[in-house]
Amino acid sequence: MTDMAAEMEADGAVYKTLLESTKAIPWKLDWGSMSFSYIGPQIESLLGWAPSSWLSVEDWAARMHPDDRECVVNYCVAQSQQGIDHEADYRALTKDGGYVWIRDVVHVIRKDDGEVEALVGFMFDISERKALEQSLESSNAELKKTNDELQDAMQTIQTIGGIIPICAWCGHKIRNARDQWVSIEKYLMEHTDAQLSHGMCPGCHNDVLKEVDAA
Repeated sequence: MTDMAAEMEADGAVYKTLLESTKAIPWKLDWGSMSFSYIGPQIESLLGWAPSSWLSVEDWAARMHPDDRECVVNYCVAQSQQGIDHEADYRALTKDGGYVWIRDVVHVIRKDDGEVEALVGFMFDISERKALEQSLESSNAELKKTNDELQDAMQTIQTIGGIIPICAWCGHKIRNARDQWVSIEKYLMEHTDAQLSHGMCPGCHNDVLKEVDAA
């Protein structure tokens, strides 16, 4: 073995060690055969499946949550066929029957003629991030519910209800909670969100005309 070949082999071993010491799971898929030519050993510690059990793209699809499978597979195939790098989030099946949230970051390797040659990428465990997102969504939903209930309560508070003590003689005054006699207009402004406008009822209009005529 020449010195250059030995050096290249040593560099390759270093790169492989670096790849396999990260938390990300490196992999490579041959596009023509749709088979994995490499997948990092970290996959076993994360999902429980031995690297040797990842033979083809069918193994990847089969070990995906049924609710995610069709959408993710169709998306990744379409992007790969167009030579577009992409990412996909999905739930991966563990060997003991559980699920782990995975983010697959994919790079498309193309031949000189533009045909897809292979896919390479990294799988990342994003379970903690997804749990946080779901917790935030739940908190936001609870906050919205509480806010809606508060708004309903405020509207209820601002709604006049019960027995209203109104002056039987003039009919223009209402006794409030402080035992004060106030005008109907003031009472409504204090107890409702209604906007008041002023006009003249037919009875008052006739009375005013009579007073004008008398004057």
